[in-house]
Amino acid sequence: MSAFASLIMLVMIAVSAMGVVAYSNYKVEQAKKVRHRLQKHKVRVEELEDVVLALDQLCESRAIPRLVNDEVIDMYEEMIELDPKAIYLQAGFSNAKMRSEALSDELSPRDISRLCSSDARIARLRAYLTEASNLIKKQHNQGKLSTTEMQNFVTELEWLYLQVYVISNIAQGHKAYTRQDILTANAFYKKAQTELISSGHPDERRHKMIKQLADVLFGRRKSLDTDLMPEDEFNPENTSAVLSEADQRALAEIMMEDDPEAAAQITEAMIIQKQAEASKGSDTTASK
Repeated sequence: MSAFASLIMLVMIAVSAMGVVAYSNYKVEQAKKVRHRLQKHKVRVEELEDVVLALDQLCESRAIPRLVNDEVIDMYEEMIELDPKAIYLQAGFSNAKMRSEALSDELSPRDISRLCSSDARIARLRAYLTEASNLIKKQHNQGKLSTTEMQNFVTELEWLYLQVYVISNIAQGHKAYTRQDILTANAFYKKAQTELISSGHPDERRHKMIKQLADVLFGRRKSLDTDLMPEDEFNPENTSAVLSEADQRALAEIMMEDDPEAAAQITEAMIIQKQAEASKGSDTTASK
């Protein structure tokens, strides 16, 4: 074999070796990208599954959690395409499909509650509701939902976003009221009422809740109607404490800076209460 032929052979061997190394590096890089995409998808799926479970305990209709679960199913299909041999993906996909069937059953008994035990829980549920709203809008942009459907779902989610905060604060107010801590109770009621007033949500129930919370603040009722707030486990008993004159004055002073009108209403209620007590005393004296 001539020197030239040997040189050509060596060059071909070198080129082949470089090609094998380059292909090997390419496969390693592709596998790394697949693993990275799978990890991102897995994290996203776990987040969305949490959203589905939370929404199923918040929404009266199961249509919204079912739509979010549809997104989970789509993501599992994408992950299976990336790694068809992964058994855990097939299992997760099957679970998501079974959950979709369960969510199609509107008559299945559920414990629906918008009551949160902490500000952190309120923030988390509100984040889930915002996430669901964004997904609904995305599905509308993809042509999966009509404009009317999208608007109705988003309006429902916005109502829940408001109610999670309002109901939780009212419940905290009820707990304080039961402990005879009337000022703290009224502070929670006022927070809930302020949130309702500033919301501007078109739901007619918002105005009813504002009015009934005003009645609660002024001692004309103990709690909201159950059609407005079914979460009644912390409702005060009819024999709960009544706001004393001293507490009414203190509450009026606290509210004077940020809500002079409400403070004036409390002062007016105090005057009416004193007049009623005086009239009752006069009637008792006259009867004697």
